[in-house]
Amino acid sequence: MLWAGCTGGTETSGAPTSGVVTSVVPADLVSASWQVRMASDQARAAFEGRDSWVGYFQGKRREVLPLFLSENDPVAAARVHLEYASMYRQAARIAALSTTEVYGADRQDTDPLEVRYLVGVSGALLGDARWRPQLGNSSGSLVPGLAAADVAWKAWLDAGATWPPDVPASTSAGASSAVLTPGALPDAGTLPHYRLPEIGVDTKVNAGDPGTLWALSRQHEAAARALAADQGAAWDAMLDPWRLPPETVIGGGPGSVPDALLFMSFYTSAADLSFGAAVARDGLAAVEAAKDKSAYATVIASCITDNKLSTDCVLDQAAALDRLIEDTMNTTRGQEDSLHRSFAEYARVGLIRVADRVALAMGDVDTYGRLRINALDRTIGNTRDPLFLLFVTAWDAGNRNSVRAEDLLHGLISELPGGEAARLPLDALHIRLSRNAAPARPMH
Repeated sequence: MLWAGCTGGTETSGAPTSGVVTSVVPADLVSASWQVRMASDQARAAFEGRDSWVGYFQGKRREVLPLFLSENDPVAAARVHLEYASMYRQAARIAALSTTEVYGADRQDTDPLEVRYLVGVSGALLGDARWRPQLGNSSGSLVPGLAAADVAWKAWLDAGATWPPDVPASTSAGASSAVLTPGALPDAGTLPHYRLPEIGVDTKVNAGDPGTLWALSRQHEAAARALAADQGAAWDAMLDPWRLPPETVIGGGPGSVPDALLFMSFYTSAADLSFGAAVARDGLAAVEAAKDKSAYATVIASCITDNKLSTDCVLDQAAALDRLIEDTMNTTRGQEDSLHRSFAEYARVGLIRVADRVALAMGDVDTYGRLRINALDRTIGNTRDPLFLLFVTAWDAGNRNSVRAEDLLHGLISELPGGEAARLPLDALHIRLSRNAAPARPMH
């Protein structure tokens, strides 16, 4: 396979946690996976040797977005736009959760008056009624751009807070509110950042507007739908697990999708993609409905006993599915290939990530956390996914774990134009938690 320059590296499959385990996934679902189908030279021909897919394999999403369009592959370009739409939604959650923690729960007397606007917008993005009433208190601010944004969001709130808040989000985004050209990234330099005067001291606070991140997400979503309008059900399924709390989860799914959408994704098939979307809407009920169609649902159903999802079972079965897919790829191709190892790992990580969502839907916080950390540990090399890393960062910010959140987000800023709007409130939270920590208690 002509993946020139693919240096992401591979790793050997780790042993399951409780000895050798046989996968419960039937052969027909394994054969239907994109991994096994792509072991065929004929199926792989549409991707082989293209600079765009080589760059995607290396994680260079910013570079490959225009390449896909230059190669006349609008579905692949739309897929990248949808990934950015999901990433900006998670960045908005990071900003909103950090803001409500530092300027809401931990507000201090010297905090700028304008943080009330930031807290109010954050409450809107999180669907948190505790904080939304703070909108409308900064309409007299002299900080450029902030008063107008506050007025717009307050008008949205007074009108009934119907989602999505397109007008106030565009106002918050300032110059970036123009329609995004498909295949392009917005100019991050146009995003408004604020210098807010603290009360009683001669210092100013740097602040980003969480609304800008929501606006950027909507722009990327619109660009994706413009490029491939016929894939609307697939785009909804891709977005569903990453939507903001006030959004409506569609929860359906396409019967089939192009390989340009599945290839090197964390779903082995269209059925897995639909199952992931259904979990976001229906929770545990989605498992029973999809267990004979989706490889992931088959595994998760087998790991539930007495309404409890077993962490060890999921991890064992994820490793077993990894090995089974790799072995089947080797058999299909008639020989081993180093890429088979990398491609099989996508299924292992993807299964753990979807099981993590099921555990959350079941209200099992312990299993939810354990699976998420296991997925994070394997999000390396070619399976490094900035979207999932942003998702974990938001989780940490909401749990006031600013140390790991800082490390994760700072490593992602170069990949997310405008991501400073999330970094600024997270930095503020980290500093405030550090200052308030007891001297004898280390920060973790």
